[in-house]
Amino acid sequence: TMAKNRKTPDMNLPVWFDGQNINEALFCEEFLQERRIIFANRAFFTPNGRVTDDIVLRGEVYEKLKSYTISSVPQKIKNIMELLKLEAMVEDLPPQPDRLHVANGTLMLDGRFIEGKQEIVQSRLPVSYNPDASAPALWLNFLDGLLYPEDIPTLQEFIGYCFIPSTKGQKMLMLTGKGGEGKSRIGVVLRALLGTNMKTGSVAKVETSTFARADLEHELLMLDDDMKLEA
Repeated sequence: TMAKNRKTPDMNLPVWFDGQNINEALFCEEFLQERRIIFANRAFFTPNGRVTDDIVLRGEVYEKLKSYTISSVPQKIKNIMELLKLEAMVEDLPPQPDRLHVANGTLMLDGRFIEGKQEIVQSRLPVSYNPDASAPALWLNFLDGLLYPEDIPTLQEFIGYCFIPSTKGQKMLMLTGKGGEGKSRIGVVLRALLGTNMKTGSVAKVETSTFARADLEHELLMLDDDMKLEA
């Protein structure tokens, strides 16, 4: 019968499947040998930074499972995701305020660049470092039209500060003005640079909602693009 055939050793079954049942603990062990992933401070982290949506992980688990089970698959995936947290748990993943992890490697604040994405990191920016890039003429022209010349370095310094996981300066930047002047463009540029390491929200909500505060965990920046002055 089919069940007997599935138990034969020449089927080359994974160590976590005995022909009928899935051993979820063994599955997690194998999964973590193949994937570089840890669970710290209530989140999964990989060499690409924090896993902000675990649907990708769930998809990978499903891909491995689907050939071996057809019953209650969502429940099995849920169990495995909970087990993965325990199996991959480490005490802490301390922030590294002396470096920027980018798409093609790690840029140290002292100017050294290390290629590759070997280590598991708290955050990785979705942009590559290019030491030979030409001056961003369009961006500089935009800043020239938006700000007084002496204020431009302040904005540039602030944006640089947003890239590192440090609260040494605990900065908050407020841009005030009329609508349609282009202030929102800065937020668009920051989103392109920071990706999922930036949260869009409301300063007023952060004050009143514990959920809004929890959403800021592990983020490098929160942007409120529509702050009312009375807030």
